[in-house]
Amino acid sequence: MKTKNLIKVVMLSLVIGFSSCKKDSPTPSGNDDNNNLDCNGIENGTSILDDCGDCQQAYIYDYVTHAVTLLDDTNGIVLGATEMLVMPSDPGNPYWNSGCITAPTSYVFMHNGQNTVTYSGQTARLNMAAEILDMLADASSTDASVIMNMIDNGTGFSDPSLDASGKNIGGKTAYYQSAVVRDDVKSRFAAMVTDFTTNVAPAMANGTQAAPGVPGMVENRELNAKGQEIDQLFAKGMIGALCLDQVVNGYLSEAKIGDGVDNTNRDPNEDNGATAMEHHFDEAYGYVYGMVAENSTGDLSTDNLLGKYLNKYDGYKQIVWDAFLLGRAAITGNDSQIRDAQAQIIKENLSKVIAERAIYYLNDAADHVDQSAAYFHSLSEGYGFIMSLQFTYTANGAPYFTNAEVNSMLDQLEAGNGFWDRTDAELYQMALDIATVAGL
Repeated sequence: MKTKNLIKVVMLSLVIGFSSCKKDSPTPSGNDDNNNLDCNGIENGTSILDDCGDCQQAYIYDYVTHAVTLLDDTNGIVLGATEMLVMPSDPGNPYWNSGCITAPTSYVFMHNGQNTVTYSGQTARLNMAAEILDMLADASSTDASVIMNMIDNGTGFSDPSLDASGKNIGGKTAYYQSAVVRDDVKSRFAAMVTDFTTNVAPAMANGTQAAPGVPGMVENRELNAKGQEIDQLFAKGMIGALCLDQVVNGYLSEAKIGDGVDNTNRDPNEDNGATAMEHHFDEAYGYVYGMVAENSTGDLSTDNLLGKYLNKYDGYKQIVWDAFLLGRAAITGNDSQIRDAQAQIIKENLSKVIAERAIYYLNDAADHVDQSAAYFHSLSEGYGFIMSLQFTYTANGAPYFTNAEVNSMLDQLEAGNGFWDRTDAELYQMALDIATVAGL
């Protein structure tokens, strides 16, 4: 008999329904009827065998500290404000039946001698974003139509393979949001491009010193009239509007990997022979790991969008990597419970990365309200991550903040002379407000 080790350094943040285990409850499967022992040998204990023969135990999970407390008995348990009770067979318990599916060590899934994983479209879009970001820091970029053509039509890139890919990032930006939100977000990105090419790039070329209301340079940072570094606003905003939205609201949604999606038919000439469900999961993977071929470690140090910032948190990084491996294996193995649990892990933990970075950059800027290059750089990154908060996914399926709430924060940062007028107090408070909502 195997005993599942539930204690890990970090765990997912799941909202799981409460249940109870009473002393007079029926003997669970795998127990000794004579002594009423559970599968861990505890009299009237909480542990039961799952379908894989693994002994699973109830536990308390603190979704802020990630601490786990194993329970032999749930009688008299009083939960703290950030704690939840997880019973062995709760639908959201990621360990229940997880031993029935074996995850590989790298993201490679074979069928008839062929690796069924492909995400070339996602890689192309990440590479497109990288080149666009370079242009939004280049003094020679003075034609907005050139950059908007790259965004919306996917042509004009220095790499001919990108032009020939048939992909673009504009068509996928805020794609899974309402038309009103999508138009609002896309208009913000377009305004950034216009501002840079019309105002910032010429000021860079002229060597203008930035000042309140005046675009130009502060040390090595190119700023608009509000003190914003456009390429940072654009990059961190696209992390949410492109990468996160496509993953958590798109490819890992019920519409893409739910039970009604085809997970049987394979065409060796399409999507490397993957089923529709497998391919959707792979496309989600591509928006995180698409810059790294056949990743076997989960390392994302060479990425410059969502993966780059996931890579900064060892805990989230390992959780998301493991969940992608196990989730894909569960799809191939037709285990919907494990599939859905791992998808939830990915969505919630990627969303926490966005909130963590917004908090980090706001606090860092507040620590340096000295109108230095470091201050403007950090606050520009914070602004972009705040923009990305509207694309996050929590346990109840809602984002941490709505589009209207995000826009209210952005308006606050832009008030008056924008970043030139911000105080440490208001930046610290905004960081605290985000941390409170995100439970961080």
